Amino acid sequence: SSKFKSNDKVTSANDDNISNDVSFSTLLFDPVPGNAVTTGFPFTASFSQDIRSCHNLNRVLAIYPYEPLPNIALHAPTLSIYPPHTTVEEDVTLGCHQGALFGTSSAPAGSMSIYTKASNLSFRRILDYLKSEGIELEFPRMIYVPTEQHCLEICHSELRRKVTTTSRITHDMTGMKRKIIRRSETEGCRWLNKHHQQLNETSNVVQKNKNSDKISSSFEDDSNDYQLTFDDGVIMCSSTFQSSVC
Repeated sequence: SSKFKSNDKVTSANDDNISNDVSFSTLLFDPVPGNAVTTGFPFTASFSQDIRSCHNLNRVLAIYPYEPLPNIALHAPTLSIYPPHTTVEEDVTLGCHQGALFGTSSAPAGSMSIYTKASNLSFRRILDYLKSEGIELEFPRMIYVPTEQHCLEICHSELRRKVTTTSRITHDMTGMKRKIIRRSETEGCRWLNKHHQQLNETSNVVQKNKNSDKISSSFEDDSNDYQLTFDDGVIMCSSTFQSSVC
């Protein structure tokens, strides 16, 4: 746990006098406990997947790469239960676990490998989250920092690419038995994921500020229309996509 030093005394963040006064936010990137889905063995982190009692958890961003590994790899991520007051955003992104955190590139979206695309999107998403929490980072010149516009181009490129529908099983502690899915391009989804939609909204706001023409906001339109998402029987791309709540 985090520790704070005050009056020559080291205090654990778990102590009541600290935890009652400190709130925190967290970013989870593909939290994989390494447990079997059917049995839960070896029960790693089994007591930290329901964290409703964590009264000082203010905000969570949980990002899940969509590509599955064989079940024998014990690679199912956890979808936790959070306190009712916590602002939670769960989103699906490109890539496969740490393969979504490789080096970035300034190459055109159409010439990138899938893992470079994933890394660019992950880098931008994490950077923007940290900035929103008041954390500013500086990078050496050899590190390419993907722009929002470049990430938008990647999202557009991936949304048009021919893919087959895939699913990735999870440890869904909410009981909804959600799976992480990527829908085929034939589903006609409008957005790659929530991040794509947010980038588009930000781009619209910037463009609106540059000229006097009114640009309509698209963030609230078709907000469930994602190619990368969770299959929980509620979210769907079109009326032709049917599923039942687990």
